[in-house]
Amino acid sequence: MKRKKKEDSEKLNKKKRLDNIYNFEKDNFDEEDKRLDFYENSENESKYSNRKHSKIKIIILSIISVIIILILASYTTNQEFRNYVDLNVLGKQVTENSLETIEINSDDNPTIFAYADYVGVLSKNNLNLYNSKATSVSELNIDISTPIIDTNGKYTVIAENGGNKFYVINNTEISWQGKVDGNISKVNINQNGYVTVIVSDSTYVSIVILFNSEGTELFKTYLPSTYAMCSDVSTDNSYLAIGEIDYSGTVLKSNIRIMSVSSAELVYNYSSDNNNIITNIKYYDKEHALCEFTDSVVSVSPSDGQEIYTVTDDTCFVDAGMSGYLVVLEKQSSGLFSYEYDLRFISLNSNTENLYILNNNLPSQLKTSGKLVALNYGNEIDIVNSNGTLKKNYTSSQQIKDVVVGDNIAGVVYKDKIEIIGL
Repeated sequence: MKRKKKEDSEKLNKKKRLDNIYNFEKDNFDEEDKRLDFYENSENESKYSNRKHSKIKIIILSIISVIIILILASYTTNQEFRNYVDLNVLGKQVTENSLETIEINSDDNPTIFAYADYVGVLSKNNLNLYNSKATSVSELNIDISTPIIDTNGKYTVIAENGGNKFYVINNTEISWQGKVDGNISKVNINQNGYVTVIVSDSTYVSIVILFNSEGTELFKTYLPSTYAMCSDVSTDNSYLAIGEIDYSGTVLKSNIRIMSVSSAELVYNYSSDNNNIITNIKYYDKEHALCEFTDSVVSVSPSDGQEIYTVTDDTCFVDAGMSGYLVVLEKQSSGLFSYEYDLRFISLNSNTENLYILNNNLPSQLKTSGKLVALNYGNEIDIVNSNGTLKKNYTSSQQIKDVVVGDNIAGVVYKDKIEIIGL
């Protein structure tokens, strides 16, 4: 009997031990399940929180984008808003007597021009070059009394109108100088320093002479019956374009003569419509010359000519001198006997254009250099980038005589001074 009780007792103890082990394992499994549930819930909450934050970020970015678009649209189209932003936010406005100044004597009849980073003052056979701080950085002896000037980047050519001398300036030094037979009527210099000189003599109506950047004469083109009005050399120095007018017939006729620089031979001749007079030529790449006529603007290559703009009654200014762009100022009717004015920058390398709205202000003067255009309103000047945004606004209490603009500098000309605008 005692033995049986002992066995029963052992069985009972064993069962208790097994129950304890089971309960311990069960508790551990419950804890693990709780932990897994906690981790799963935390992960789900984190994913939900991340999705929520992403949505908030997207909403905020969308709101910011809409605000930026509205601000840019207002800045582009609303003159009052643009003036406020330029003056109070971007600090683009400068005023008379707040800038560095160059003193000049109008009795000396100075010729003032700008190129690259410099403003030049030519007077009494002396050329002074000034930087944006109105400091003279170079003084050159230029024996010219009635100058014809052309600039392109760091190069300038100065010739005697009706004379036979000319000088080529590279940055702030005289690179070389030359003389020609005949009377000079026009000069041109390309971005690489190649020079064309148009002269006339007793035998030919016009002679066009081409020089390389070292001053070596490459060839002459003789025009026995037509007048050369303008010229330019392509950006890789491969072609020479000559704009000429034929007065011999009952109607005026303009031609664009494309010459190969390497062979000095004619490769293409473009003829305009009757009475459409050539006024300017500017190469904008290796092959295409932008040719400005009185009634149209044509892109001429060594193989064809394509009209890219037609002058209308709404066209106020056309300028083919800006690098890579045709600049057009047009009026738009805004009511009975009232107009607004748009400045268009038509890209010559893509099918795009940029716009700068002048509203009801029509400038009396428009000048270009590099990627900049200067608009002179009389008592105010706007300098605008080719992307259609304002670079600088200048206001004056007196009438502005002239404005000159280079790639990185502008000069506001008065009777007795020049105020320098650094760009």
